[in-house]
Amino acid sequence: MVLWGEGPGAILPPVTDEQLTDFVVEDLETFWRPSLDHPEWWLRDIWVDLGLLTLARATVTLRTGKLITKREALDVLDQLGAPSEVVEDTRRRRYGDAAPVSDQWLARRADLTLAFLGPAIETTLKRQL
Repeated sequence: MVLWGEGPGAILPPVTDEQLTDFVVEDLETFWRPSLDHPEWWLRDIWVDLGLLTLARATVTLRTGKLITKREALDVLDQLGAPSEVVEDTRRRRYGDAAPVSDQWLARRADLTLAFLGPAIETTLKRQL
């Protein structure tokens, strides 16, 4: 979907499946996996949202070569076994009511997210070997 201007194909060169795979794997290895060593970052909505959504989108891209939307990625997270309360929190904040939450929930959400993402990133990367 293009909201304004030319579509991506008109301004960006084509990318091979191998280039796309290499980028996705490198992003998971060099950015997302090391970010797990900073638990304080995961108290923020943006880290939880982008970490989970990136993993789901990366998993689908590596399996099928297709790019999915962030909304579609939320359903994939359910299939990957992500903590349902964290997925629902993300869905609610992005597409529903972004009501304030407690510091206790932010800490619990960070712990749940980190506990899921570490093994999930490793599993996704191992499938590429």
